[in-house]
Amino acid sequence: MVLTQPNLAMSSHNSDDSLSDSELIQTFVEGFVQGRPVLLSNANLRTEPLFDSMQLIDNKEGLISTANLKQAPISAKIRPVSAYWGVLHDAMMDQSFYPLAKSDMSDCYIYRYCAPSNDYEMQCTTARELWRVCWGRGYSVRSGIPLDLMIWGHGPTSHREKWHALRNMECENGQLAIKILGGTIRVDGEDLVVWARKNANTRLSSVNRQDRDGQSPLRAGMRGYLRLNN
Repeated sequence: MVLTQPNLAMSSHNSDDSLSDSELIQTFVEGFVQGRPVLLSNANLRTEPLFDSMQLIDNKEGLISTANLKQAPISAKIRPVSAYWGVLHDAMMDQSFYPLAKSDMSDCYIYRYCAPSNDYEMQCTTARELWRVCWGRGYSVRSGIPLDLMIWGHGPTSHREKWHALRNMECENGQLAIKILGGTIRVDGEDLVVWARKNANTRLSSVNRQDRDGQSPLRAGMRGYLRLNN
């Protein structure tokens, strides 16, 4: 991969109340992915530059997201309590950016790009929803290791920044315990978890979108992104 510096030339400011909230958020995400700061505002939202990043701000509730435009791998911190979180989350997922970590210093999820293999279908749900999937498939009541579900590491440092085969899932002391080889990842029921289901017949929508458009969502110079290996 050729490493180049992202283009941080500032786009012109556009204040337009006719720009919908979803359109402004979509433009914010596209600017983040392309490394192109955008200055936009409407009656409810605005974007502002901050050193080598840009922020998405709710005019009433304050900061929603800070997107890192330069330091590799690029990432965006997003507050899940915002009223706009759902729209922003969906826009990030459309670009294959997933909440792969949670900030230790705030309530923000950290979104990073993850390129899965064609054999896996990426999912992002609450831990409780993953629990239902595991129970429905009988993982908690049968012996043997399920080989078709992978979970992205959360929790202790040794479990982060990697994919793990999901072996089992149990409820312990009010938390959900995700059993992996060599350890346990403990999460609250409403925490977001990123996991993947092996499906040889299904390609991800993001991969199909690349084939249709003939373009990758990666901008020139992006590096350090993650890949889901078989």
